[in-house]
Amino acid sequence: MNDLRDPFNPKTGEFRENIRVASQDDSELRESLKRFGWYKQFPAIADENGVILVGHRRMKIAKELGIEPVIQAFTFGKGDAADAERLKIALASNIGGAPMTKEDRKHMAEYLYGSREWTMERIAEALNTTHKTISKDLSEFVPSVQNKPKGKGRPKGSTARRKNTTVDAERAALAILDGSKTYPEAEQESGLSNTVLRAAVAREEGRREPTVTPDMLSMTAQQKFDTAIRQAKRKLEIEIETKCREDLQRWLNEVTLPQYAKELGVLERSIRERKGIMDRITYRKILACLHPDRVIDPALKKRYEEAFRLFTELEKRVLDEKESPTQFRKMPRTYEELMAMKAKVQAERRAKRAGKSNVGVRG
Repeated sequence: MNDLRDPFNPKTGEFRENIRVASQDDSELRESLKRFGWYKQFPAIADENGVILVGHRRMKIAKELGIEPVIQAFTFGKGDAADAERLKIALASNIGGAPMTKEDRKHMAEYLYGSREWTMERIAEALNTTHKTISKDLSEFVPSVQNKPKGKGRPKGSTARRKNTTVDAERAALAILDGSKTYPEAEQESGLSNTVLRAAVAREEGRREPTVTPDMLSMTAQQKFDTAIRQAKRKLEIEIETKCREDLQRWLNEVTLPQYAKELGVLERSIRERKGIMDRITYRKILACLHPDRVIDPALKKRYEEAFRLFTELEKRVLDEKESPTQFRKMPRTYEELMAMKAKVQAERRAKRAGKSNVGVRG
């Protein structure tokens, strides 16, 4: 589009090069002009400024062959409406010969939108298509500064992508809405104007869902809203509970129980290696001497009872592991073993309470 000539310019206007993207095969037209010349019944059409609207290829070939062209001029006037009529005639001639391709249409739409600053509605009307089609053709088109006429603003009703819809503007708008940047900070960082940023913020706000509060709803809708909230809370509670349980299980299996088993193993090894200071026979002899049943004096009997109890408690200290073996209780090593042990203890407690209740009933 940088070297595109203005088809409406009285001096350089050439519609043909602006409507078609790729050149056509002119061999048949060239052969026809050689054999029959230029039929007066099929003149080229120009406007009052001499701009060729129809017959550009014939004009070019006729000039190369030295054939005198036949031209009929029409007066259209000035302004966009007049230019639209010029364009329709040029398009009708081209479509009559070979249908306009998608590339041709996009090529012409970009020119009319970027350089001529036509609105999409006017372009769609002139190209005999829909506004949606033109909008799609221009979705990725950004008019260059050099194609923009001086002193003119952007065309009204345009929805094509502009600088204020670039990624930079969207990113800056998000930062402003999220409170991480002020407008001046966003302007300095992005290099965009305050007007552009405010437009981007407005678009982003439009994309976001509005806040809905219960007082905005009818009574039935409020009840449904409250029910939905309760269900969502319950669902969230279940999810949190499940996550906590999974985290607890993983923590017990990977951290707590392995460390506990390690320390328990050290303790058990220490107990198995326990050495005593006497054998069991000696221990039993001393214990027998301290038995309170051997004493008749009540005051002395009480002292013997205490001595007997203390010496009994010292059994594990004075005898080795072989003479007085320790009964090790099986301890859980995993979360599953811990839960199984918990269930077993609870079942035993329930059975014990049930047994007591039965005894009371019989009594």
